[in-house]
Amino acid sequence: MQTPRVIRHILSFCAALAFGAVALECAQPVALLTCPDGQEGCGGVCVALASDSENCGKCGATCASGQACVKGACAVTCPDGNLKCDRDGGASTCVNAKTDNQNCGKCGNTCPAGQFCVGGGCSGTCGDSLSGQTVCKPDAGDAYCANLKADGQNCGKCGLVCAGGTVCASGVCQSTCAPDQSRCGGDAGACVNLQTDNANCGACGAACGTLESCTAGVCVSACGPEQLLCGGDGGAAYCVDALSDNLNCGACGATCSQSKPVCSGGKCVAIGGGGTVRDVGGVILPVTYVKCGNGTNSNCNETTAESSCTGIGLKLVSHASNGTNAVASLGATVSCNWSISYFTNNDPSVAGQCLVGVSNAQWGNCCGVGSWHGNIVTVPVALGQQFGYVLSSNSGYNGALTNLSGTTWGCTPNSGAVPARGGCSTYFVACK
Repeated sequence: MQTPRVIRHILSFCAALAFGAVALECAQPVALLTCPDGQEGCGGVCVALASDSENCGKCGATCASGQACVKGACAVTCPDGNLKCDRDGGASTCVNAKTDNQNCGKCGNTCPAGQFCVGGGCSGTCGDSLSGQTVCKPDAGDAYCANLKADGQNCGKCGLVCAGGTVCASGVCQSTCAPDQSRCGGDAGACVNLQTDNANCGACGAACGTLESCTAGVCVSACGPEQLLCGGDGGAAYCVDALSDNLNCGACGATCSQSKPVCSGGKCVAIGGGGTVRDVGGVILPVTYVKCGNGTNSNCNETTAESSCTGIGLKLVSHASNGTNAVASLGATVSCNWSISYFTNNDPSVAGQCLVGVSNAQWGNCCGVGSWHGNIVTVPVALGQQFGYVLSSNSGYNGALTNLSGTTWGCTPNSGAVPARGGCSTYFVACK
């Protein structure tokens, strides 16, 4: 075997000294530095000349302040999908903010010990089961996520690097990829399916975010059909109902203001902006309509109706009540026959739907505080139109006003849901 060039020179020099009978002790041969594929030795340290801003293209070639090393040359911008992070008084560096533990989601956002960067957010796991990734913890440095079936640096197990131009396919280093796979990642690359790989979706390096999965080469949201995927700036992604979320009303980050704090139908509305109700003394009061629970009749019981109103800082409107437990009474003293008073509606999302008008909630008379009863009416499609239901034998009745009949229920336990009414799909309650 041929002696390495550096060591051969040392041995030749020692042989010459020995031939001249000079009694000198020769230095021991110095071990050569072995670097992984894609790196070179500079000053006894392995560096990536293609991306190291202190050794860009060659050892000692330092990029100027504000520049980063891109493919072995100093540049002012980073390639697509990478973020340029500036160093204090020195060269910049290009990072993948979706996976970089020191710059997770944004420059300088370091993941805590035991966590690592997944989709731009710090996490203790490698994402959902669809990611196919495993936590790898090197002897030195941060833990990271790797797909052991396709990662050329971690093929079959953490730390096993595919060498000699081979790629990782199904956890084994081999020379070619399967027909339905593409090669990504250079010499020590990976065989990936660009149609389903969350880290290479549609193209090499195109990673899907948190709560996304790669389907037919496109990153798609894992949220429900009526939800939006929101998040960013290093924070965790989350799903929202943009029709009712006060912090994401109609769009991610669209927060309702103090003057219009309630999200209804994807638009911010004022408290009391939904319509009006008439109390037993004839006084017109503003009300806001909200879904009773999730909007279905089977989910709408007395406890849920209360919390639907207290969730926006208001109280459930009841024709008669002791005024306790987040219930606002309209002042009736006789209300044992499903009266709900008189309303108007100005909210288009409520028009044509059902209003759960509560006759008795948390009231000592009739059913008692442990039960409730009322009447469900269909809200007129025309906005601003008077509607309601009050029997002539009950306090609050006004024969001169419009009176609509509806679906009644009586003396049902507070945990019992309201009956269904045909012709509408969503059930609302009034809050004030």
